Amino acid sequence: MRKRLGLTGLAVCAFMLMLAVAGHAEEVYYSRCNLKVLPKGNQITWTNWQSTPSFIPVGTKLKVTVSNDKATFVDDKGASYPVDLGASGQEFLEKFVTKRDIDVAKTGGKFAGDIKGAVIRVGMTKEQAYMAMCMPAYINGKNSTEKAVYKDIMAANQWVYKRSRFGKNIGIEFDAGSGLVSRTEGIWGK
Repeated sequence: MRKRLGLTGLAVCAFMLMLAVAGHAEEVYYSRCNLKVLPKGNQITWTNWQSTPSFIPVGTKLKVTVSNDKATFVDDKGASYPVDLGASGQEFLEKFVTKRDIDVAKTGGKFAGDIKGAVIRVGMTKEQAYMAMCMPAYINGKNSTEKAVYKDIMAANQWVYKRSRFGKNIGIEFDAGSGLVSRTEGIWGK
């Protein structure tokens, strides 16, 4: 026996379909930082290896589609970049992208060239350092940032980046009072 859906049943089905589509809706964002792209599969990684030769520049306009803890970023040329967000939720997406259009020349000041070159320098603010090299692999010595959110990373005064899978790590230290980079260790391009 077939049962027909009434108006209420149809409304519930339509609402559930809207929720499913909304979970995969495409939105426009800007890259919050220089996103390192792994050569195999065009994948963006939260580890952000410095040895990776290519990256999506900070401020790049991206179409973003999110599904649970995964996202796909598509640039204006149509190149697609998958990324594992670490966990599900807007706050995890915000480690990679922002709704705010970023003007590196204005935000970067005298460090604009370093930011564009993905290099952190002594004297940079935390935001400038983040724009240059994106999220570190660890904060405060040992805490992984895979499941951390942007505000937690920005609250930390020690950031550690992975240079390569087996290479020496890169250490960044911020002055607790001023919030400026006070020391860097292992930075290429110094």
